[in-house]
Amino acid sequence: MIPAPILPLVRRAILDLINDVGGEENDDVLTIMLTGLGHRFPRPAVAEQMRWLADHGMKLLEITDVGSYVVAAILPNGREVAEGRLKLDGIWRHKTGR
Repeated sequence: MIPAPILPLVRRAILDLINDVGGEENDDVLTIMLTGLGHRFPRPAVAEQMRWLADHGMKLLEITDVGSYVVAAILPNGREVAEGRLKLDGIWRHKTGR
């Protein structure tokens, strides 16, 4: 659903947004926030990338399903990426939205 060439950018934007709002957010609000940055994708695509960030052994987010929402809480490694101290394959290295 999200074109492969921009997946790293969208993943970084998700981490940046969650970190900037205090460390926890749901897929619905993140979808709206990403649209504000010019990334218009459906909510399931955003939730899929949130789950990607929680998986792959990177421990960047912790995911909780709350009814029809996917809620992500940023973990220490996710903060490290969002603050530019940790660089990982598959995630854009520069802060987004500025």
